[in-house]
Amino acid sequence: MLRKVSIFALAAAALALTMAVPANANDAAQVVVTRGEPVQIAFAADLSGSTSSFATSLGNAVQMAVEAHPSIRGFPIQVNVVDAPCGNAAADAAAATSIVSNVQNVAVLGHFCSTGDTAALPIYQAAGVVTISGSTTDPSLPLLGPTVFNSVAVPDGCCPLVDRFSPWYALVQGLPSDLAWRDAYTQRFGSTPTDFADLYYDATSLLVKDLQKTSTLAWGGTLVVDRAALAAAVRGTTKYQGVTCTVALDPATGYRVNDPAALSSCPPAWSLG
Repeated sequence: MLRKVSIFALAAAALALTMAVPANANDAAQVVVTRGEPVQIAFAADLSGSTSSFATSLGNAVQMAVEAHPSIRGFPIQVNVVDAPCGNAAADAAAATSIVSNVQNVAVLGHFCSTGDTAALPIYQAAGVVTISGSTTDPSLPLLGPTVFNSVAVPDGCCPLVDRFSPWYALVQGLPSDLAWRDAYTQRFGSTPTDFADLYYDATSLLVKDLQKTSTLAWGGTLVVDRAALAAAVRGTTKYQGVTCTVALDPATGYRVNDPAALSSCPPAWSLG
């Protein structure tokens, strides 16, 4: 039975792991996980910045998704939490550098703010580390991470800047599947989720699905994750059924496709697992 511990309790251990990895570790095109070790996913959360009030709820959503699918081909999943405060470009770049320096991080959930991704994406792109956000909406971000950037939120319009996310998200939050997930979250954690938690649940679940699909078992029982294959699988998402309805990512940008027809035909319910 999975021990239910907040993923934020892993933050100190994740930092220690990061500091122990050689500086050139981010050159690896494949991540090799030995038998008995976990598959590591980084979560770039704003723990100390202007949007830190969202961090606990988003972390709970990530944890909830991992609890629903806790392993990749028999290997447990570990979430490494890294502070990536909104509004601090230097700290966001430092967070990204620490994440890619740990060669065992197969992917990144986040960053929460578009400004954070602006600083971090060139670092992830250079390392070939795929990212999935549940909150960034800046239409210029794909230029900074042409093969690794993805978001399960729809982008705003440009130019001039037009808020296309808010009206879309209002519809999502009224879907029966989303309401059912929010009820399950409330029962699990004893409080209602904040905005974006549902999207981070879907981002995590989508990533786990693609890790399961693209990873392979090698001689000796090791698990091999090819970074390019994982990035291609995430970017190629077309009909992933999440709590926020059907997710399709634009293959040119990595942003979620704004599809009113899909929203109008969502399944009426959602159940854990």
